[in-house]
Amino acid sequence: MEPIYYDIHCHLAEFTDNEIEQMMTSMPNLKVVAVSDDIRSLNRVLDLASRYQGRVFPCAGFHPWSLKDHQLEEAWQVIRLAERAGVICIGEVGLDRKFMPEETFTTQRKVFEAFAKAARDMNAFLNIHSPGAWRDALNVIVEVGVEDAVFHWYTGPLNLVDEIVKRGYFVSINVAAEVQSKSKDIAKAAPLTNMVFESDGPYNYHGLRLTPLMIPRLVKLVAELKGVAEGELQEAIAVNSERLLKLRT
Repeated sequence: MEPIYYDIHCHLAEFTDNEIEQMMTSMPNLKVVAVSDDIRSLNRVLDLASRYQGRVFPCAGFHPWSLKDHQLEEAWQVIRLAERAGVICIGEVGLDRKFMPEETFTTQRKVFEAFAKAARDMNAFLNIHSPGAWRDALNVIVEVGVEDAVFHWYTGPLNLVDEIVKRGYFVSINVAAEVQSKSKDIAKAAPLTNMVFESDGPYNYHGLRLTPLMIPRLVKLVAELKGVAEGELQEAIAVNSERLLKLRT
């Protein structure tokens, strides 16, 4: 049986229908967690999930950057729609001290806490954006009592990885590890038990257009970095992803 490859964080709504169909056809063993940033993208990922049942898993979120050009009321609309749809993932949500003005942080935290509580109450996992605010985000989800969470594209302090792992949460390694040394360092430091993989596609990182089709290359790279067999690594990542998606206990 072919191994299953999971992309735990992808902006699938931003790919064209043709691109998505080509991806799904060319890689039939690919499964994608499709995050959203607002109501528009949430509606699209819900549609994609119904089209590709069992292969696309919708995530309901309100990105911190969405505060720049969306009304706050839209965040609460996303939560209500997430509850009605019964999604298994909440995201992309979080805190950002790197790319967002500091004066927005109080509002960011208010929104993030609301989504964290929704994830807790829905038994969904959180897909967290937290550049420059890794510890802040960890503190919030611990305070709220979130059971399952992924720190998307984790490039925070190495010493915080231990705390994240101790709490039973996951760090996500991005396919950009091919060209990003910090991602390689995190991949070496994080235990297999608390690691998942992502593309964050179709983001363009230093001229590299990230897509879910790069996940097998990431498996090969991280296996080399950690000195483990590709099959062992791939199986561990699949098990972790399926735990988050409640496909296994």
